[in-house]
Parts: sequence; structure tokens; C-alpha cells
Amino acid sequence: MSIESIQHDAVPLQVARPDRPVTVAMIVLHQAPGYSPQIASWLTRLADHGYLAVAPMLLHRHGVEHVNPMQRFAGDLTAFAAWLPGDEDVLADVDSTLGFLGAAGIAVGKTGILGFSYGGRAAYLSAAERPLGAAITFYGNGIQRKSFHGNDRIPALTDRMKSLRTPWLGLYGDQDPLLTEGELDEWQAQLPDAPVTAELIRYPEAGHAFDVIESPVPGMPPRYVAAAAEDATDRTLRFLAATLH
Repeated sequence: MSIESIQHDAVPLQVARPDRPVTVAMIVLHQAPGYSPQIASWLTRLADHGYLAVAPMLLHRHGVEHVNPMQRFAGDLTAFAAWLPGDEDVLADVDSTLGFLGAAGIAVGKTGILGFSYGGRAAYLSAAERPLGAAITFYGNGIQRKSFHGNDRIPALTDRMKSLRTPWLGLYGDQDPLLTEGELDEWQAQLPDAPVTAELIRYPEAGHAFDVIESPVPGMPPRYVAAAAEDATDRTLRFLAATLH
């Protein structure tokens, strides 16, 4: 299946279209380094399951689709965090993508959002700010506790569980080095506060980016854990089938 590059409201989009009429859609948000084979794979997978799948290029304000932070910022993660688009910009890109889908006849309530790491945090933020049909976060850091130090436009989202507007599924590795000790336990204790369905799945053997075979950052080894990746993919598809259709 081919992926089409288009632009809507100045936001570059990567789009995968099913080969049949669609009534549901998915927005896919990439990791902080940008668009990668991981996102392309999810676009085609979701289109194969009948979703109009769209990935906004969140780094477009810098004129790039992808960046290698080890090269551009010499591994300085604080400088990299300061460079990243903040919440206001990301929500604007999500809204632009929703506008594109609306023009295709797909309502907000029939649209889900799936994000990874930085994009996973953005998916959770979107779930609190917009009445979407479903939201899934893969290992999104910076939600329960601040992670993107050096960027005040990406604050912790500690109090947002009780204001979720969208059913949400979180998929996390207990060995994630981007989370602080006890963070997942603290966050999990807040799940009953959610006014919508909210579930946090934890994989004891996994860390960050546990589903990525090819690292999104050249030069950094992947942390692929097959059992966790397969289970998370299956849970994602089942969650979407239960909430969006």
C-alpha cells in the first residue's frame, strides 16, 4: 500500500487510504526525532484494517520531517527538548489533521489518535483536550512527571487524568529509562479518577520504544522486545475495534 504526501493548512501529512469506503480514521503521532519507518508501518497497518490513517509532520515549523538529535544537538537532550514544538503547536497540528479528516466526511468522534514517546504524550494531551473516539499512548514520557526539561511549553500533565474526554489506553515498559522511579505506580493509582475508560498496561521486561526494530535515532541501538511489541499491537487494534466502530 502506498503512502501519499499532501499538505493541509500548511501542515504536511502522510496519508494511507484503505481500498474500501471509510467511516473511521486514525491520527498517528511520531516520536520526537520525527517521521520514521515505525510510523509508515502503522499507517499501512491501520489502513489495512479499514482506517483512513494520517500522520502530521510535527517538526514542520523547523522545515524538517526528521532530525538526528545526536548529530544536531551533540546528544544534549535539554537542547533537543527546547527545540521541540510545544503543546500549543502540536494541538494546532492535530486540529488541522482533524480538519482534513472532517473534509473527508469523518467526524471527530470517529477519529482515534495513536502516538509514540513524544507523540504518545501528545496523544494523551489530545485525549484530554478533544472528544475523540479513542486514544493510545505507547511509552509517552512527560505525562505524570515532567520529562522535557528545558521546554516550558511541554509541561507535565499530572492532573489531566480526571479531565480525559477520550477513552485511553497506555502501553509502557517498566524498565523505561525516561520515566522516574515510582512514576507508573503513581499514575496508575489515578486511573479511577478518569471519567472515561482508561487503562495502563505495563510490560515488566520492556523499556522505552520496545516495539521498534529499527531505532528512530541512527547510531542508537533498538530496544525491541518481541512479546511486548506483539501484545501492544494486538491490544491497540482490539481497543480501536471496541471504541471506534
